[in-house]
Amino acid sequence: MSETSLRQPAAIPLGFGFAVLIAGVGLGIAGPVLAAWLVGMFDLSPLPTPGVLQVVSGLPWAWSIPIGALLGVVGGVLLALNVVREGLRLTVATDHIEYRQEDREGWIERTDVATMYPDGHYVVVLDPRERIRLRLNADGVNRRALASTMREYGYPWLDQDPFEGDYARWVDGKPGFTSGEHQLIREWRRKRRKNTGRMEAEEALRAAGLVVRYRGERVEARRAGGMSDGADRRSAAS
Repeated sequence: MSETSLRQPAAIPLGFGFAVLIAGVGLGIAGPVLAAWLVGMFDLSPLPTPGVLQVVSGLPWAWSIPIGALLGVVGGVLLALNVVREGLRLTVATDHIEYRQEDREGWIERTDVATMYPDGHYVVVLDPRERIRLRLNADGVNRRALASTMREYGYPWLDQDPFEGDYARWVDGKPGFTSGEHQLIREWRRKRRKNTGRMEAEEALRAAGLVVRYRGERVEARRAGGMSDGADRRSAAS
């Protein structure tokens, strides 16, 4: 057994691209009709009619459909390429895990993996000190194949977070967290919503010994083992 590669099926980006192509053709068919209706509405109002509407309303289908199809092809290709870029490509071997996602590449030694488990669309890797070593968006990757492959190569795959009971709700300013920890969590939440800089924000949390996640609309946090004494952990979880 050498290694196994996991990634989203090719049908996913192709499906997105085809959907945009169909939308472009539909726009080519309906565009002149819709533009003509809008021109009529403007004619009934004191507002001037935009020139682009007049141009589109006068296009015959022999022109509007090919133009819409061309726009659909361009948009579909761009969307499909973006879906491929954001999709997870995971290579699993007995001694390491290699990944590529969003123009980032990484390598994790088997000895750095203490636990793996799914968390919504993500797959989470914990290191031996209970910290998040990596959180990857595995949306599109077959979950059963992922779990089966990890177990086949001897990785400790669990069906849920083993520290489920250690999380406490985080509220900005809540006692039990330092001002620096509040700042790190705020930054993580902001970057996660924008989907940019998320990995860097999680690396900062890992360095601080914090594990943070969303549950619905709530942000929950726990302290990783070895980063603070038991009293501090109880204080953070209260």
